[in-house]
Order: sequence, then structure tokens, then C-alpha cells
Amino acid sequence: MTGSHAMTPSPPEGASSISETGDRRIARAWERCRQAGLDPSDQTRPRIADGEELRHRQQAMAGVLRATRIELASLVRHIAGSGHILLVTDAQGVILNYFGDRQFNEAARHHGLVLGACWSEQAMATQAIGLSLVEQVALQLGGDQHYRRDLRGLSGSSVPLFQPDGTLAGGLHAVASCELANPHTLALLRLTAEAVEKRVLLGQRASRQRVLRFHSRPEFVDAPGEGLLLVGVNDRIAGATSSACFHLGIPVIAELVDHTVAETFNISSDSLPEGDHQVTPAAVYETRAGRRFYASLLGIGQGRESGPVRRTRGPVQAAGDSPVSSLRDLELGDPTMAENIRRASRVLDHELPILIYGETGTGKEVFSKALHQASSRHDQNYVAVNCASIPETLIESELFGYKGGAFTGASREGNRGKIVQADGGTLFLDEIGDMPFALQGRLLRVLEEREVIPLGSNTPVKVDIRLVSATHRDLQAMIAEGEFREDLYYRLQGVSITLPPLRERTDRRPLIQRLLQLENQGQPVNIEQAALDAMDRYDWPGNIRQLCNVLRIALALRDGDSIRYADLPTEIRTAGQAPRHGGIDQARVEQQSSAIETNPLESAEREVLLAALERYYWNITNIARRFKVSRNTIYRKMKAHNIRPPRGR
Repeated sequence: MTGSHAMTPSPPEGASSISETGDRRIARAWERCRQAGLDPSDQTRPRIADGEELRHRQQAMAGVLRATRIELASLVRHIAGSGHILLVTDAQGVILNYFGDRQFNEAARHHGLVLGACWSEQAMATQAIGLSLVEQVALQLGGDQHYRRDLRGLSGSSVPLFQPDGTLAGGLHAVASCELANPHTLALLRLTAEAVEKRVLLGQRASRQRVLRFHSRPEFVDAPGEGLLLVGVNDRIAGATSSACFHLGIPVIAELVDHTVAETFNISSDSLPEGDHQVTPAAVYETRAGRRFYASLLGIGQGRESGPVRRTRGPVQAAGDSPVSSLRDLELGDPTMAENIRRASRVLDHELPILIYGETGTGKEVFSKALHQASSRHDQNYVAVNCASIPETLIESELFGYKGGAFTGASREGNRGKIVQADGGTLFLDEIGDMPFALQGRLLRVLEEREVIPLGSNTPVKVDIRLVSATHRDLQAMIAEGEFREDLYYRLQGVSITLPPLRERTDRRPLIQRLLQLENQGQPVNIEQAALDAMDRYDWPGNIRQLCNVLRIALALRDGDSIRYADLPTEIRTAGQAPRHGGIDQARVEQQSSAIETNPLESAEREVLLAALERYYWNITNIARRFKVSRNTIYRKMKAHNIRPPRGR
């Protein structure tokens, strides 16, 4: 997308050009260095804090340092021989802890990567440590992206660490020579930083504070990836983790602090089940867009582990979950769905691969789960992988697994991978069209040879899987453009099933009533005729996913026992009152009519952003991933172009 910043500055003499969208952050940093009068040819070593200053800084960050020592333990065991060093800095970029590697220690000392050294941007110009702390984002930087020429043989991965109140505590960093740089490193540091923030929040709890833990999936509450809110007196939020902000779509922790739980979710914390590990989380809805989460509460005195934070958890059946047990449960009167179910039933146990087409939100994963439940493999594992949601740098190890020590930070025990986990059962590959081209060949070999070779291993592992894939993309068009392998396409397409968009289904009314009951934890709910009529005539650009979201909002807003017309979002109530062309949301018309006068480049950027928002149904996380920028950047662009989310989202 075209930026609204000043033109990208020219790089220092001898460096490569910076022009990619993802490098605008580096371009800004170079401009700061230039304005500060820093010299690209400078080779001055960083300032080293004396013993007294270093002790003072370490004491000020004692709780965070203690948490990082625990959480970095597994990474430290595996850096021997990898050529990486791991560093912990404070918010000013001073190195407070150092975990070395024999292969890189001497080079690290030569560059000044030692205990007490200050690697702020002001001191050492543009490099991963300083830039991550200035921008307060995770990043990887190497080679000619460094402002100083003497640092261009290095590669750094850095992740900021935040205190529960949202202030910057410092950062985690991994540094190596450029030839040993590994894209996995940044992802592993992110996971470690998440665990550190979680441990710090639990450790800083006051005597009367409780912890609200939540996730969009019930099995991930009390597991890595959950969001944590520190709840004090009067149900007021005293702190949070970065993961909590990510789940709620809030850019910074400070926007949560001092608000009440009831301002964030549709409940107070007293309404939540309380327990340490085995409690079943309750379904809750966040107040901004009505999205469903599952939450439980750590009471006073619970969760104060002295050892490492637990990494695994068994499956949880949450209240309100009503898994489809039969394909017939999906048939509510629509002839297209009836034909899909008939075709799928005939090939259930023929071991043919199934490829499900459908727009985003049409229920492809629900259909896949029903296939598994109706098959002879129903008592075996069902493993789902969303190829679009896993970072490209991690999808290979997620799918195929890895041998212990295969890369920096890899678990000593290794990882079986999703394909091996699905052995004997069903593997569901959602958004298969977004699988990186380089990995498509590996998947093809697995399907042909029925065996997997984990990363770092030469020993194949035999697998027996039923494969179901899904996509909203035109795979044949992708083949013509060289973006998808034709041989893999024919291997996936044993039987093709196309799920109709919600606007074309003739069973909308019974479907709305069925989903409303499921969203209400299985209890029947009355719905006024006017409300049902409004939802029936709406064209649902977000399909069933959008419908479920609207029903959650209506359930949260209702005063009595019935869903009323007034409980529906404005865009649903006004459907049919204004012309709609080609399925374009009324929000698009509103956004266009409220556009401010812009120059041609800004107008083009606004149109691209609006198109992306509509395509991804206003999911800022997916849009940021698509354009390889931060979510904050998307929010800034929306504000700059006067783009507002549609009402009800």
C-alpha cells in the first residue's frame, strides 16, 4: 500500500536500496540516524555500564529477569553449536543478561555484544535491539538493513517485553552472523516473550487481585497463547498481557488498564468459574464486536507457580459447545446442502481425498468435522491446520514436525507435527490455497508415499490419514498463474464439494434458529418475526461466520427472553431499504460518501484498503498479515483515510 509518510530516504553510501513495504520502519530509523548526525562508517564500540550502574539496572528489572531466566532455559540448552547468542535488555537497550555460544562469543565481543553494553538506537544506530525498543514491535533485521557498515555481518531477532501495566520493560534478542540467520528464531522469541509476560503478571499479583484468563478456543485456556487480565477491586483491570490485546484487537495494553471487566466482556468477573487448572471455561462475549471467547478465573492465591509455566493441557468440552455428530445435522432443507451431504456420505469410507470449496465463513471446517464424525475414523484424532494463519516460517515444522535440536530453540524431544498427530484419523488442511509453494511439493510426497520425514531427520515415519482440504480461492486460476502445483491439485481433488454462500441458501430461517440455540449454550431462544425477517433478507457477505457474530451480539444485548428487531445491528435492520449491488456491503457506500478529498495516490491506497477490509470481513489481523505490516499500521491508515468499521462489527 502506498504510504502517507515522506519519501523513503536514500540508504547510506554502499548499502542496498530500501523500497519494500516491510522496510518502511527501517527507512524511518535511518532517517532518525541521519538527523542525529550518526555516521554509517563509525566503528565505535558501545558504552559499557560500570558495575554499580549495571546492578542498579538489574535490580530495577529483577522480576522480569527472573522470569526470562526460567523461560529461556530451554532455548539456552540448545544454542550450543548454533552460532546464536541470547540477550535480555532493559528499555534503554542495556544488556542485563547474556547467554553465549562458543562459535559466536568472540565475534560478539568484537562488536560489543557484552554484559552492560548499551545497544540503543541512539548509541548504535539502526539494528534489531534498538529498533525493536523504539518501535515496540517484534522484528528481524540483518545485513544491509543495518545503518552502520561494521554491523552488516550480523542478523538480529528482537521482541519487546511489557510490564502488566503496559510500560516497556525491555526486550529479548537473539543475534548471530548473517549466514546463520533463521526465520524460526523470531517466532520462538515471540513465544518466549509471551510466557515471560504471563509469568511476570502472575508474579506481580497483589493479595486481593485475581486473574481472568481467556481464549477463542476453550482448549487453549490455561495454555500458551491465552490472554490474561489482572483484575483488582471493583472489577477493574490492573494489568494485561500482550496476548490479551492481540485477542481483543486492542493495539496497546494501556487501553485495557483501568477499565472494568464488564466494559470488556458482557459479564463481571464474579460470574466466571473459578479454579486453577481443571475448571471448565465459560462462554463470554467481548463488548466491542460481540466475538465469543471462553474464560475462567484464577482466584486469590492460585496460579503462583514457582516452576515453569505449564505447556500442555488436555481437551476441554466447554459449556455451549454442541459438536455436529452427523452429516445429517447439517441438512435443514437446502437442496444444494442436501446434495453435498449425499455425495459425501457415499465416499465416507472410500479413503478418497475431499476438497471443499466455499467463500470464507460458509462452514467448511464444520462440514469437515461432520465428515470425520460420520466416518469409521470417528474414534481417532481429528487434526485441523489453517494454512493461512500459521506464519510461513513455522508451517513446515508445524506440519511435518522436527527432530530434537533441528534448529535454534527446537525442543530437545522434537515435535511430531500435525500430519503424524493425525495418523489413523483425519487431517483437515484449511485454506490450502495459502500453503507456501515451496511446501506444496513436500505435501505431495507425503500423500503419494504415505510417510513423513521430520525436519532434521532422515528417518521416514509412516502415516495413515484421511485428507480433507478446503479453500475459498480458485485453485485452477492459481495453477495458471504458477502459484499452485497442478500435480498437488489433482491429488487433493478426489471428491469436490462446494458449500453455498448463506445468501443463496433456502434454509436460512431454520439455520438461524438452529445457530441461535447453539450460541445460547443449547437452550432455545425466541426470536421476534420482524428480527427473523430482517436477517432472512440480508445478504450476509460474511456468511455463517458473520451470522454467528450477529447472533452473539443480539444475545448479549437482549433484555428479555426474545431476540428483538432492535437487538440487531443497523446494517441488518436497514437491509433492503437501500439498493445493494453485487453483494457490496452498505458500509462501502457509506465509506465512499464520507471520503475526504485526497490526491490520486492516497485515493488509490484508500480503495485498496477498503477492498481488503471487505475481502477479509474487517479482520484486522488477517489484513495486517496479508500486507506484512502491523495491525497498528492498518488502524492508522483507516484513521488517516476516514474509514470506520461498519456498525455492528
